Amino acid sequence: MNDWFPVVDHACCRLTDDETNFADRVARELLDRHAEFGLDSLLAEFQATDLSEAPSLHLDDLSEIRRVNDSDQSFFQERARVRAGEGDYLATSWHADETYEDYCREQLGLGHVNRIHPRGDETLEQSDGVHLAEAIWKDRRTRRELVHAIRQDGLRYLQPHMGSHAVWRLALLLHQTSHRPLQVIGAPPGVTEFANDKGQFLQLVQRMFGPHAAPPGHVVWNTANAAHQIQKLSGQACCVALKLPNAAGGEGNLVFALDTIRDWSLTDVDRMLRDRLPQLRYEDGDELVVTAWQTGVIAAPSAQLWLPPGDDTMPVLEGLFIQRIEGDEGRFIGFGSAYLPTDLRDRMTRQCLQLARVYQRLGYVGRCSFDMVLIGQDLESSQMQFIECNGRWGGTSLPMTLMNRIFGDWKSQPFTTRMLKVPGSRRLSFDDVMKALGRDVYDHRDKTGNLILMNPRRMSVCDELSVVLLKKDWAQDVEECFARIAGRIKDQVALVSKGRNGDSIRPVAS
Repeated sequence: MNDWFPVVDHACCRLTDDETNFADRVARELLDRHAEFGLDSLLAEFQATDLSEAPSLHLDDLSEIRRVNDSDQSFFQERARVRAGEGDYLATSWHADETYEDYCREQLGLGHVNRIHPRGDETLEQSDGVHLAEAIWKDRRTRRELVHAIRQDGLRYLQPHMGSHAVWRLALLLHQTSHRPLQVIGAPPGVTEFANDKGQFLQLVQRMFGPHAAPPGHVVWNTANAAHQIQKLSGQACCVALKLPNAAGGEGNLVFALDTIRDWSLTDVDRMLRDRLPQLRYEDGDELVVTAWQTGVIAAPSAQLWLPPGDDTMPVLEGLFIQRIEGDEGRFIGFGSAYLPTDLRDRMTRQCLQLARVYQRLGYVGRCSFDMVLIGQDLESSQMQFIECNGRWGGTSLPMTLMNRIFGDWKSQPFTTRMLKVPGSRRLSFDDVMKALGRDVYDHRDKTGNLILMNPRRMSVCDELSVVLLKKDWAQDVEECFARIAGRIKDQVALVSKGRNGDSIRPVAS
């Protein structure tokens, strides 16, 4: 496929025939119970059956990810740039920063990408640009450009953030207009919803690996049942989490200590939930996951997998990483490579490959990851528990894939990532940041620099800088490095605020 597609197998072991057969049997059980996993006759022909070297349209449509706050989420669309390669199309609901595009093309060597910027109607614009697939179709100019590319064999695949209903509908509409083949590199919509549902994942993990393979928890549909399950957890954990099953990251979590309500009646707990759950935009009748919130966590591993089409080729485990999480609700802010005892790594690899095999047999194609926690005093004696499946591209898989593209194999170049909060940085342009960091920004042409920058749109919306640090070795003091980087950006903010010329900044080695 294009150069965005370097999948590198880092599994330390392989599934046995018995393990594969068990995963296949679980998948058949699920298919028998869930008719919605299949694709209707109109969409079935767009399911990816082969991955050849042909251009893709990358579109990260966010319309079917549940969000709790009303902040602008459109900056997530820009993350797809690091997987888009020469001749590919990349859709965003806003115009790209040309300095960043030049940086990706020249300094990172990611190739020339055809950027498209569909204009939504008033309804779409009011949704902060998350309905990207719909906007692509409704914008006549964008629609004509893509249909022409398909007819000229300049576009073969749709590679979305995840296989949402909107993306599959877009594939159908483009095909009906162009009368040419088109495939979606993603799961069918029903399988996508199943994979990203925290409650369904909890039940699947317990079905496959036993009740202790995930934190104690249950799926409920109202506050009364939630209150009952919370009281049942009272003797098993010190904290409880209420989770919206389809929310991204820690945004849909509500966490509180059980000792504050240990002596409350069910009526009191129910009343408290009715007061607090509206902050998650929860209403009775919606699904809610009630689960123990583990506090003795010593590490939060994440397994990154690629699921090829068909049943003959097994899923690929590309890497195990340790995520950096902050805040009571578990907000992801970065990650680094995982160093795990051999027995633990082997068990984690086998169980992740089995789970991936189940999804593959359900029709899943493309990127998938599993988040876990390790609980105990040390890694050797720790208990591993699965937390959730991310049936989509995300904050770990995208930098990993970028490292594969630049260095051939992410393991050949030690790295770690962080989202740095720098108040006032939204006043900076990407060019301002480049000037502040100077030759410390990596350039593949002469192999200089140790910083890779991603997603400047996030900075302009959230005052957060997405940074990949290329480490000299795994023992490097990364937190000190990131603190210095943030300090240099703060200095640039101060200069820009005072109206001074950013060219006057003298880069400080990181």
